[in-house]
Amino acid sequence: MTKHTYIERLFRKHFSALHALATHLLHDEEAACDAVHDVFASLLDREELPAASAMPAYLLRAVRNRCISQIRSAGIHERFLRLYSADVEEIEEGEWPDEATLKRLGEIVGEVLPPQCRRVVLLRFRQALTYSQIAEELQISEVAVYKHLRHALDVLRQHFPDHVKD
Repeated sequence: MTKHTYIERLFRKHFSALHALATHLLHDEEAACDAVHDVFASLLDREELPAASAMPAYLLRAVRNRCISQIRSAGIHERFLRLYSADVEEIEEGEWPDEATLKRLGEIVGEVLPPQCRRVVLLRFRQALTYSQIAEELQISEVAVYKHLRHALDVLRQHFPDHVKD
């Protein structure tokens, strides 16, 4: 029996139980189906397969781990979006600074911020690039872009204590 045929038989035999486990963990049938498929696809890429007697336990553990990875990934993505939206909402309409304040902001960005942080701020606010565009341009992660912008905002708040909302 070929490896492909063996894995196909395993898939037919164990799919429903593995899908039920993944659905229970992820609360999403489509994501659960993807998780189970990913596990079987990874089996095709492996050099050696677990022993036949250990295969059911291996499959359960692999699906569980894949679901946990998806949950963690989703959690990080949701936190990032929540923090990003907080940055965007900080300046309300009609609260834009006057010319002198804008000039002082430019001086602080140019003189106080570290070079990489300065580049991120300029790309974000002068060129209006998205986080993903900045990340691609500077060859850094979107999380790094967020951290640089967060640091810049913290520095600016220190230099403008009268403008910080409580």
